[in-house]
Amino acid sequence: MRKLLLYILVFGAASTCCGLIYAHINNHTDTLDTSIILPADTLPHSDSITLPDTLVVIDTVRELTIACVGDMVLGINYPSNAQRLPIHDGSHLFNQVLPYLKNADFTAGNLECLLLDKGGKCRTVRDPKYAFFFRSPERYVHHFVNAGFDFLSIANNHLRDFGEEGVISTMRVLDQAGIAYAGLRERAEIAIVERDGIRYGICAFAPFIDMCDIYDFQHVTHNIQLLRQQHQCDLVIVTHHGGAEGVAATRVTRQDEFFGGGRRGNVYNFSHHCIDAGADLVFGHGPHVLRGMELYKGKLIAYSLGNFCTPYSVYIKGICGYAPILLVTLTSQGDFCGGKIVSARQIDRTGPKLDSTNIVVKEIQRLSQLDFPESPLIIHNDGTLQSSSVE
Repeated sequence: MRKLLLYILVFGAASTCCGLIYAHINNHTDTLDTSIILPADTLPHSDSITLPDTLVVIDTVRELTIACVGDMVLGINYPSNAQRLPIHDGSHLFNQVLPYLKNADFTAGNLECLLLDKGGKCRTVRDPKYAFFFRSPERYVHHFVNAGFDFLSIANNHLRDFGEEGVISTMRVLDQAGIAYAGLRERAEIAIVERDGIRYGICAFAPFIDMCDIYDFQHVTHNIQLLRQQHQCDLVIVTHHGGAEGVAATRVTRQDEFFGGGRRGNVYNFSHHCIDAGADLVFGHGPHVLRGMELYKGKLIAYSLGNFCTPYSVYIKGICGYAPILLVTLTSQGDFCGGKIVSARQIDRTGPKLDSTNIVVKEIQRLSQLDFPESPLIIHNDGTLQSSSVE
């Protein structure tokens, strides 16, 4: 009898509670959020559903390695009897440095030539001492593909060595190979590359005809913001072919520079403007020698990475043969995490070779301390990059 009475009391309480809950839901039907309700045919297993108030936010920020190198002209086929093509048709040129190029999340450099097998109208040069014509075989694009290059800048003073025919051929060959490029005004100003869920935006500038102008800061801002805002790029990289050339051009003067009778840009102002406009990384390759590096507003600027793979018609003795690989570590939100300078040199016509003495790192250390003493960038003796800033 006592068990029956207890059962009646419990049943009555439960009924009352259910009634109150039903009334509460019924009274709030007009404010019920149906946005989390999935159609029946797409409803997953219940144990995989997480309601908004208990949603676990997964941190998707990750670290990425960007590999940057300087000028590259793998071989020259003009004039045809000049014998300026490497042994093994160039297939060995990147062998010693291949792991650093291929293992990076994104690899970029400067194509200091055009890709054309034959023909084209050779440009006119008033001063014979500047008569360098860099036409490279179209098949050499496969060496860049095999080395893992995602992007090649075409903003330089040799793309038009053989006129419009050379320009069109270069763009066609790179398109067919699946290598992105940028730097040509109104035709190829920006590039967007997606790798493993990350969208990289790249733009290139130079102080030469038909190139995206290193002096046009308004256009610089436009291209960077186009990548950042309209194309929603995770990382924005800017590369430039500016500054004076030669063994006497290792210093960043913070002034307008000249070479061969032409203006070559104020790469200091330009690079700072790029960061101010929203770039995450800036690197240059115009002077054919190394220059220093700095951190500006927490972003890395490498003013010149010199000659990386230029076995013919480019002077590679002494410091002109210093060929670093800059490995920059950024988060997928563009924050600088560190990096490393891999010391390599060109000592002959067989491509960049790893340098155990770290002489290239020492030179970049020296130039960085001279030109940017205020920068928080620390370059360790082994090439490791670090910021001294404490967040």
